[in-house]
Amino acid sequence: MVPSALFGSKAAPTPPSEPAEVSVPVAELTEATRRGIKTFGYDDAETKILLDVMMYAQLRGNNQGIIKVTTKAIARDPLAGAITAEYATMLSTCYNGNKNAGMVVLHKAMETAVEKARDHGFGICGTNNTCTSTGALGYYAEKVAAQGLIALVFAVSPEFVAPNGAMEPIFGTNPIGVGIPTENGPVVLDMATSAYSFFGLLEARTAGKKIPHGVAIDGNGDITEDPNAAIEGGAIKTFDGGYKSSNLALVVELLAGPLVGAAIADKMSEKNWGNLVIAIDPKLLGQAEFEKRAAAVTARVKAAKKMPGVDEILLPGERGDAFAAEVKRNGCINVEANLWRDLQALAAEYVSPAGAPPPAAAGKRTPGGANGWGIATRLVHPESSVEDPFMATAPPLYQTATFAQPSATTNGPYDYTRSGNPTRDLLEMQMAELEGATRGFAFSSGMSALMTVTRLVRSGERIVTGEDIYGGTSRLLGQVVPKVGIEVINVDTNDLAAVKAAIDGGNTTMVMLESPTNPRLQITDIRAISQMAHAKGALVCVDNSIMAPVFQSPLDLGADISMTSATKFISGHSDLTGGILTCRGEQLAKDIYFHQNAEGTLLGPFDCWLALRGLKTMALRMEKQQANTMVIARWLEAHPLVSKVNYPGLESNVGYALHASQASGAGSILSFATGNVELSKIVVEETKLFKITVSFGNTSSLISLPCFMSHASIPPEIRAARGLPDDLVRISTGIEDVEDLIDDLDKAFVLASNTVLGVDTGVKNGSAKNGAPGGAREEELLKRIAVLEAQLK
Repeated sequence: MVPSALFGSKAAPTPPSEPAEVSVPVAELTEATRRGIKTFGYDDAETKILLDVMMYAQLRGNNQGIIKVTTKAIARDPLAGAITAEYATMLSTCYNGNKNAGMVVLHKAMETAVEKARDHGFGICGTNNTCTSTGALGYYAEKVAAQGLIALVFAVSPEFVAPNGAMEPIFGTNPIGVGIPTENGPVVLDMATSAYSFFGLLEARTAGKKIPHGVAIDGNGDITEDPNAAIEGGAIKTFDGGYKSSNLALVVELLAGPLVGAAIADKMSEKNWGNLVIAIDPKLLGQAEFEKRAAAVTARVKAAKKMPGVDEILLPGERGDAFAAEVKRNGCINVEANLWRDLQALAAEYVSPAGAPPPAAAGKRTPGGANGWGIATRLVHPESSVEDPFMATAPPLYQTATFAQPSATTNGPYDYTRSGNPTRDLLEMQMAELEGATRGFAFSSGMSALMTVTRLVRSGERIVTGEDIYGGTSRLLGQVVPKVGIEVINVDTNDLAAVKAAIDGGNTTMVMLESPTNPRLQITDIRAISQMAHAKGALVCVDNSIMAPVFQSPLDLGADISMTSATKFISGHSDLTGGILTCRGEQLAKDIYFHQNAEGTLLGPFDCWLALRGLKTMALRMEKQQANTMVIARWLEAHPLVSKVNYPGLESNVGYALHASQASGAGSILSFATGNVELSKIVVEETKLFKITVSFGNTSSLISLPCFMSHASIPPEIRAARGLPDDLVRISTGIEDVEDLIDDLDKAFVLASNTVLGVDTGVKNGSAKNGAPGGAREEELLKRIAVLEAQLK
């Protein structure tokens, strides 16, 4: 029988008494799902993976989504241990999941297969000993294909499906995921070999609905439309009800069962389910232009003469992608009413620890690299192919302009530092590894890196970018780039419909994003916009300076290029100026290198050496800075003179849930508004521990008025139109004792309020906003604020 014991039982379907579906904001659904996952005790890195996989399915109308949370199908096994490699070769690894979540284990296997395929052209990874679902296999296939590799993914699960001619379930739903990279983006096949999914039965039972006719049988072998009859003693049929689908299900059973060491009988009681993921580089067969040729095939399919009444011939994955894009444009998704009720109830059981960082913000990140190490370990122990005959424990500094050659007619690996230098190679290789990139490039500044990105765009083409962007980027795109005939369109990147219109409305070949944005810390949906851009054939570049690889990986979210200012967190000490580009794709890497070498925008060896030194402590610094920032953000949020705090770690922030879905931390940059320019100015000037300066990411805390400093190059009328107020204060938190920073800010606010409002506002130990006793002083303050607001209006 189908194992109902896992998920309880209910009576036969009855007509629902409430509306069948409710419209739920995507951000609200995401946050409720995250909180629901956390009730099972998953850590932040695990939660991020589970959330990512399930929301991928939910947004595509795939029932591998949030039903897994409400039915407790992802409940953490109390006996779960560390994921271990049972067997490994240059091309393969078999992981023992040790009762960890199937999605987490398969995610690790996927990353390992990709690493091996990058290094050797082929990677195959199996997993066993997991006892929860791996979710939609299309998620993993798409991630692999997005990196230019062919993906094959298989999974087996407990006995849900009856073979052709059988009355009892033997197979799992045995899904298959295939990802094919093309010039127009991945083609992703995600299909089960069963006629219906097990979680589809659970959804129908939750909603009190019937299941489609012909997809399941009851305990007597008769066709049933009652999900409970299928669950309690029945079985699901294979997708065509015949031998072909049954044979295909058997093939999956063999590949993801005995081949990987998973259970081959009584899979439910053994709780030992298997997966197999294969990543293949098309270049193994000499097909350097595979993506172009694959796109030609799909274009031919799309252009085929259509049957009457057919509007469009769809490729695998297009229906789900279109559904997800529409959901993201609308900002809401329809969810079955009972399912949403159950999810809200579960989410309410989770209470965030007071003062804790945002989701997945403890500085943890999904392990990566060939060794599966965490980010902090990879920062301290970088992989490198640069040879050092003396085996120095610190990176050697090759402070030279030229290198001697073996002879007059043969060349060594280096000749001229503009074209290549071993110290720069060490930095570029490490940054490429940290971001999962094909190649990295170190530039003399972040702006020279972004200038090189614009070199990829030709006259007559369009760049789409945000409205809330760094002032230097705004100057480059607004005053320099248009001089060579490139059109630049600024758009609110929170408005996905407007972004799509801007991309589709011209000859767009580049989209340049920030997330979080500078200085208002708005969150951009990198995944959604990358999909829009790629559908148009455009590249996507994300300025990742505020997050750095410690907290966010834009390339994993769909971007083609990631830019990180080395001046900020990489250096960490404000003693160098530099910028890093990383990218995926050999041709794109060649194009970037050509422009860097031709224009000489490289980073010098000594600055590269300083950056390498800074990388070793980057995670340590950023985690301390983030912890300080959370405390300051909550303090500011409660201050009576602060009208708004912009920080993605605050639950009140509009982009909180979206940021949690694509980053593992909230970082250490925040901004706040007071509604009074003079008051903000005095606060900035009267702090003692905060240095008044541009930039961010220093070990010391920094403070500024962006409209008069980093964003002063943007004309006032444009700043006003973009919602960038002159009273906005930006803080970059350092590693000082946070109590001292709060005390410093408190004293500055007291002096500012005395000067501007004529009253004392010290709120270090209390706040009118959160109900703390304020007495006559705060009553007078609130009266003065009301008068001031009236004057401002």
